[in-house]
Amino acid sequence: MYEEGIDSGKIDELIRSILNKRFKNIHSVLLVRNGKLVLEEYFYGYQRDTKHELHSVSKSITSILVGIAIDQKKILGVDEKVYEFFPEYTGSRWIDQKYNIAVEHVLTMSAGIDWDEQSHRLTDRRNDIVAMIYGDDWLQYVLNKKQIEAPGKRFNYSGGLNVLLGGIIKNSSDLYADKFAEKYLFGPLGISDYRWGRHPDGTINTQGGLSLRPRDMAKIGYLFLKEGKWQGRQIVSRNWVNESTKAHIPAYFGLGYGYQWYRGEASVNGKVIETFFAWGRGGQFIFVLPEFDLVAVFTSRPYDNSYGVLLPLGIVPNYIIPVMLPPAPAQKTIQINPEVFEKYQGKYEFKKWNTKLSIIKEDEIIYMTDPHGGMVELKPLSETQFNGTLKVFGNITIDFDMEDDEEVSHLILNYGFLHLTFDKIT
Repeated sequence: MYEEGIDSGKIDELIRSILNKRFKNIHSVLLVRNGKLVLEEYFYGYQRDTKHELHSVSKSITSILVGIAIDQKKILGVDEKVYEFFPEYTGSRWIDQKYNIAVEHVLTMSAGIDWDEQSHRLTDRRNDIVAMIYGDDWLQYVLNKKQIEAPGKRFNYSGGLNVLLGGIIKNSSDLYADKFAEKYLFGPLGISDYRWGRHPDGTINTQGGLSLRPRDMAKIGYLFLKEGKWQGRQIVSRNWVNESTKAHIPAYFGLGYGYQWYRGEASVNGKVIETFFAWGRGGQFIFVLPEFDLVAVFTSRPYDNSYGVLLPLGIVPNYIIPVMLPPAPAQKTIQINPEVFEKYQGKYEFKKWNTKLSIIKEDEIIYMTDPHGGMVELKPLSETQFNGTLKVFGNITIDFDMEDDEEVSHLILNYGFLHLTFDKIT
């Protein structure tokens, strides 16, 4: 690692934190720096050749396949209307009503359809992705969904849209997504050990059904780090990589969303660092940081629904990026008028998760209640910015946002690449 400009001290601390279960349920961590695999660690009995469920990282790989199909002129471009690819589904809403939904709207999850994948658990058939999976025809299920707002207006997470991308690949190339990948992506990258689930009718579960070895996940990240080129061969066009990883639409957690890839930024050692990444349920990640010629891969317990699934979004800025930057100047806390604290006291809610926290003052010190029941002292860096340490996550900063000099409207909890807005409710 040292030869590639990585000080191992902070990395050793990270590995110890995984081993002693401060950071729970992480199965693997891999780092590729300057084209070299400089870190490869496995936990909980996982090994180098163990395939891992990727969940929604599958979506990002499906997007690459769409880009390859466009490069090959099998798909003319992202402006093509989706209904044109599915003439066999005459009788469904999208086809009969010729919805003005383009491939780009599907890629950016902004199709404007009536789809709810967030309000109900993944055991509840009121959840659209669950209803689709248990249905007889996945494509039919999605193509029958009503359009309720103009496409391109709003991000709404929808695995069903990604299944349509798999259908578009099949109908434009006459190859199911797994075979298309085998021929044009996995084969050239030397990825032969994979598993991709499918529906009994043959439809590939492109929205979440792929399993790969972590080393092969790193190959996907490195392909995008090198703008679509692998060992001198252009696998997918540079233009597609650049378009895929732009923030085309605001998503959630302060992140942008491209063509099935997320984009985020974090302040590290006083410098703003950008990344794009693939993110799968349970804590599966492929991070790409071009500024550092770095790919970071994490796999985790796939069905972990705790806050631990977010850990890699903080681990990368807190443990990996700092070892490639000059040391940060020491953060100096300041003394502020305790009366200022009065403005901040109250209850705050992160509505997406129905998660609440409180800000309280005791003995001229301001505290935040940890959602897990603990108390976190917040130390002022400025009159509106504070830092602290959460037991589960580690270092955080809190920014209070005031509508005017008197009223606080919300706070932003910053954890690595995540920026969670909590509205003040009392």
